[in-house]
Formats: sequence, C-alpha cells, structure tokens
Amino acid sequence: MNLSVQKEPEHSFFDKLKNCAALFGKYLPALLLAFVAIRFMEFIYISMTNDLPRDLRTVAAQALLSDSITFIEMLPFLFLPFFFVYLTTGTMRPRYWAFGAGGSIVIVLYALLVKYFATTLVPLGSDLFGYSLNDIAVTVKGGTTLDPITLVLIILPPALFWATLAFVSTRKPLKSFTAFMLLGAGIMMTLTVSALPAGTVFKSELSYNLAVNKVAFFSRESYLYFSHSAKGPVKNIAPNKGKRPDNGIGFKYVNPEYPFLRTDETPDVLGPFFNVDSTRPPNIVFILVEGLGKAFSGPNAYLGSFTPFLDDLSEKSLYWENFLASQGRTFAALPSILASLPYAEQGFNDLGQRMPNQLSLMSILKHNGYRIKFYYGSDLNFDNERMFLQRQGVHVMVGIDDYEKKYAKSPGTSWGYADRELMMKSIEMDTHDSQQPYLAFIQTTSMHTSYSIPDQERYLKLFEERMDRLGLDASHKERHRPYGKIYSTIMYTDDALRFFFEQYAKLPAYGNTLFIITGDHRLPEIPMSTKIDRFHVPLIIFSPLLKRAAHFQSISSHLDITPSLTAFLKKNYHIDAPSVVTWVGSGLDTDPSFRNVHNYPLKHTKTNLIDYISGMYFIDQDILFSIGKSMDLEPIQDEGKKNQLIAEFNQYKILNDRFTHDLKLIPDSVYEQYRP
Repeated sequence: MNLSVQKEPEHSFFDKLKNCAALFGKYLPALLLAFVAIRFMEFIYISMTNDLPRDLRTVAAQALLSDSITFIEMLPFLFLPFFFVYLTTGTMRPRYWAFGAGGSIVIVLYALLVKYFATTLVPLGSDLFGYSLNDIAVTVKGGTTLDPITLVLIILPPALFWATLAFVSTRKPLKSFTAFMLLGAGIMMTLTVSALPAGTVFKSELSYNLAVNKVAFFSRESYLYFSHSAKGPVKNIAPNKGKRPDNGIGFKYVNPEYPFLRTDETPDVLGPFFNVDSTRPPNIVFILVEGLGKAFSGPNAYLGSFTPFLDDLSEKSLYWENFLASQGRTFAALPSILASLPYAEQGFNDLGQRMPNQLSLMSILKHNGYRIKFYYGSDLNFDNERMFLQRQGVHVMVGIDDYEKKYAKSPGTSWGYADRELMMKSIEMDTHDSQQPYLAFIQTTSMHTSYSIPDQERYLKLFEERMDRLGLDASHKERHRPYGKIYSTIMYTDDALRFFFEQYAKLPAYGNTLFIITGDHRLPEIPMSTKIDRFHVPLIIFSPLLKRAAHFQSISSHLDITPSLTAFLKKNYHIDAPSVVTWVGSGLDTDPSFRNVHNYPLKHTKTNLIDYISGMYFIDQDILFSIGKSMDLEPIQDEGKKNQLIAEFNQYKILNDRFTHDLKLIPDSVYEQYRP
C-alpha cells in the first residue's frame, strides 16, 4: 500500500479543499461497497429468519433507491470531519487512517441497525432516546442473540471496506470537479429529497420496513426528536375554552387550568352482563400478556390462532375482537389501562419524580378498602413502572428480586421468571385473600425476545400439532416455521394461562372475581400486515359472575377499560369514586356491530406520537386510511377527512403539551379526598 502518491501543491484554502475533496472521492468506493454488502446481507438475514415479502421486486427497487439517496446525502456530513483531519495533518497516512477509522464506525453502526431490524422487524428510530441506559441494558441483555450470521454481518463489511480502501489508496485521486458535484448533490438532496420511500407503495408493513434504509430512518427520526426537544414543550398555550377532544361523547370539561379534567358521565355498559350482589364487591384480576396480538389469537386471527386456551375462554366471556392497545410498546400500558392517562411527552411513566397527582382504578379501589397487588417476573424499575405503582399505593409489589429459590428463571434470557412461574407466585399469594376485596395485576414477559422458555422442544411440537389442527396447508406451514420459536412461546404462555385458571378456580375468591386479559401490544417479530396491526390486541373479560357470554365487533382501546370498570363498580356496588376525572377514554363499546364511536391517539413509540384513530379512519403521520373488517387498512385520498383527523389530533397534542408543561391533572382538593 503506497500512501505517498503525489498530490497537487496547496497554496490556498481552496486548494486544500479541492485536494481534500479529490482524496475523499477516491476513498468513497470502499465505503460504498461496504454499504452494498450490508444491504445484501440484510436481505439474506431476513430470508433465513423470516418469510420474504411477496412484493419483493418492489421492495428491492425501493431499497436500491433509498440506499442510493441515503449514501449521497451522507457525503457532506462525512466530508466535514474528514476535511478537518485533512487541514490538521500534512501527510497521506493519518488521512488514510482517519477515513478508515471513521468509515469503520459508520459501517459497524449501520450493521447494528440492521441487526436490530432483523431481530425485531422494526427499524430503530428515536425511541432509543426514550429509554434509560439501564432499560437499554436490560433490553439488550434479555433479547440479543449472537448467531453466526450476526458475526458475519459485523465482521465482513468492515473487512471488505479495509481491503477495498487499501486498493483504492494506490489509485489516482478522483477529479475534484466530480467530487464537488457529489458533495453538491448530497447537499441539494438533503434539502429537497427524502430517502424514505412512500409507505403506500408496499403491500405490508414488513415490505416497507425492509425497503427503508436503516441509517436514513434512524437519522430522520433522530433529527425530528432532537429538533422537537430543542423547541421544548409548548409554554404559552392559552386555557382552552373551545372544542376539546371528546372521543365521540360530549365530555364536559370543568377547569381550563387542568386540560383533561372533566365530569365523569361514563355509562355502565358492563352491569347488564353480570349477576350482581351489591354487598360483595368483586375481586378484579388483570392479566397483561406481553406481545399478545389479535393476529395470532382468537376467532378470525389472520395468521391462525395459536392460543387454544384463550380461544375456549373467550367463548365464555365478554370478548372484544377489534380492540386496540394504546401504545406500540409496553411503556404506556399501565397508565393507559389503569388510569386512562395522557401520554405526556414520552409516556406518563417517563415523568418519573415529576408525575403529578393522579387517580387510577387502583387508587380509587384502595380508597374503597381494596387490597392492591402487582405481580411481575422481571425488573419493576423497567419503564419506571415501580414509581407509577408506588403512586397508586400498591400494597404488594412482586418483581424479579422477590421470588424464592423454588421458582426457576427463564432459560436463555435475563428477563426473569417465565410466565408459569409468575402464575404460580401470584396464586400462592392470592390463596389467603378471600375476606378483603382485591385488585391484582399480573404482567407477563415470556412472549418477548429472545423467546426462550422452559421445555421449548415440547412447545415446538405443540406448534406443529397446532398447525395441523388449524388445517394449514404445506405452503402456509412453511411460512410459519421461520417463527416457530416465537409461536412455541405463544403456546407456552397460553398453557401457563390455562394452568392459572385451573388453579385459581380452586381458590375461595374465584367465584367473585372478574378476570381481564389483554395484550400490551402486538409483538413485531412476526411480520405485521398494517400500520394498525401493532396495536390490535384482544380484550377478554371473564368471570363466574357472568350471566352470558358476548362477542363485540365494535372498536375500543386500553383507554376505555378504567372508565367502564369504574362506572360498573359505582352503579352496582356503590363504590366511592370522584365525579370529575381525567380519563382520556370514554368507555368500552358493547355494540356487537363493527363500528367505532371513539377518537384518540395511539402512541407508536415513546418518542413518536404519529397515529390517530377517529371513527372508521386511521392516520399514520400524513397517510389516511379507511378501516375495514378485521381492522384492515386501505389508503385513501380524502383531503377533507384527512384534515379533520389532523385537526382532532392536533387538538389532543395541544392539550397534551399544556399538561406536559404545567403538569396539572387533578386539583388537590379532589386528589386528597381519594388519594391512595
């Protein structure tokens, strides 16, 4: 390798700029070849672990376009530090090594973004910045696997880069005019062209996620995040005296200083389904199932249902088929389900010590003499859940450090205890609670990367048997098998739930207990079909107190659970609850027909509030969809309807920004009366 190639004399700053650009252009093929290798390996990785999209030609063409634009747009940003090195050094050797070191860092980071996508099937965006270092460490430790293709992905592109760099370093520099043209094109395209493809040209969410360049996606999301953060929350919003988001019902807001404070006029829609003894308030048991999506659970599951126990239970229950999680990850699940709270900036829990006084189903029931318990198999500090629960006055909190030696942790992951162990722990602690009514919340973890469970081989066999029972043909089976480990975990959790109900039926409290089962969000590692698929989860309310089972096609969400449960308990058991609330949701819809009377935001990730549903329409960023049967989405062109949803969405954002700035939810006078 000869680094003493003759260079033009440099008499001025422009000469140095010209020569630096020529040298930079000479080295670029090495970086370009490494980028091509990473993209090629990304497609190989996905083909080995997943079923490639059916519109593969479109995906490949859009990927080529996205990669080309991304590479050109990167050039000015890479050139600036290289030019600094050029100005501060006088020979080729340090410039060569500087380009090599910088290029290696960029290549490894790109490869890691691809690895993240290959694991989750979702590109990494600004949600990275919404988690603490401890949460990131827990997630990486619990879900990252180091397989041979990952090693090749991390090692081969840098090796190819250095080999090519050594070769091109012996060639003549690129003409400075050509180099300036490339840099100019990068600047112009950065200002005028998006490297992200249009979402409407793809047949599925996976198709879009595979086509998009992961560097471009992360860069765009990071820019939006930090530019928004630099502006800070809205500080000068006048008290809103006009229209507020009403979720389909005319909310009566009572105090402009508290943006979400309103009278509680939620109707009792659950009472008619239950046998009620007003002298015996029921126990309430929530089971929040990690990753439980409607795509693979219950009737009309488009992937086929791999939850046979939940399917049987739903036939004896109140079952909402078209139910929505309020968030695309777990971070907002507890505040949404238990208190129907606004999101703040990065989820209510992210406020930490700044969480304002709030009332939840937990705190209201504690005020009414309920014992409040929370069971988890993992770290209670993750997503700041411990602090939220402490604010609700929870009597018993069980996390990863609270299990005796007789309980076994999940193999092959650091998340903690498998779901069956969690169920055993909760049953053990609930056995003696029969005199005092209680609310227990069980949060599972097994249906999470790395999808490692006890006795996995047994559940892999059950997965194969389940495909036979579902009558899947050979081609469908082949499309499912790349996700066999995930499906085996789904069947394990379903089996753990079967065990839980079999054992719970033996407890004295069983006959007077309501069980509420839902998913925190749909797991993304099995490819999603639409933008709303990640939110589409089932809701099951089962109880021995039920008069009859019922199946609802109408749409509701996590935000509607607490309003309806509170209304049910107020009317039928006369619990003492406030007349003013801060619920974002308006209550469950028990109409059997397929309809949506609600409108509310759905928070995609901690840092992205880009999704909104209103009636039979859904908006993702600036794309409008109509909602069809089975929650299918069809992109439509209707500027009037689109502007209506954007206006409604913006109204929520204004109130949410005001709340985030002022941190006022409920007056002290109301809070002190019902404080936990």
